[in-house]
Amino acid sequence: MKYSIFSFQVALPMEGRGDSLFQELSRRLRSAPEEGNYARMHDHYSTLCKMLRAESRRFERGVWDYWDDPSRATKDYQDWVNGLEGREARRVAAPEDGSPRYMVFALAMLLKYQSESDQRLLRHCNIPEARLWKRQTFSELLKGPPMLNFLHVQSHLAYLLPGTDASLAFTDDDLRGKDWHYLRPLD
Repeated sequence: MKYSIFSFQVALPMEGRGDSLFQELSRRLRSAPEEGNYARMHDHYSTLCKMLRAESRRFERGVWDYWDDPSRATKDYQDWVNGLEGREARRVAAPEDGSPRYMVFALAMLLKYQSESDQRLLRHCNIPEARLWKRQTFSELLKGPPMLNFLHVQSHLAYLLPGTDASLAFTDDDLRGKDWHYLRPLD
């Protein structure tokens, strides 16, 4: 079978260790619905996207892709799956120095190539080059997953780093380092 891929990742500053968005995203990700329940999966992703859109003013760095190229979709998706292993995650809390701490949220979806949902997302992701790296564009992209019929989603993932332990949040230096070199500053 042939596939397309949509992937999305943003870094945003935390508003303290008790950051309500961090706490709620973490809670919702831990209670994700079972595979095969398409309606609940749709609701789950719709809720995650709505929560993030409400806080899009906080998006500082990000990356996204939509590829309707079956020759690269599966490999790119596997790269996102490998991110679940947490190679980029902190193992030890950064020293408290008063500098901002960041969370990183990612989602990726492998879609049945040329399905109705794939075509819908293709049109939605047709962004002019001058707008690719704007906060508002990232907010608009989060309208994409709620438009999908999850019957057309072959595989999906969403993750939050630092997971459940806010003390392991990232520093600005972390996000500028080699593990996160691909994240672009957003205007």
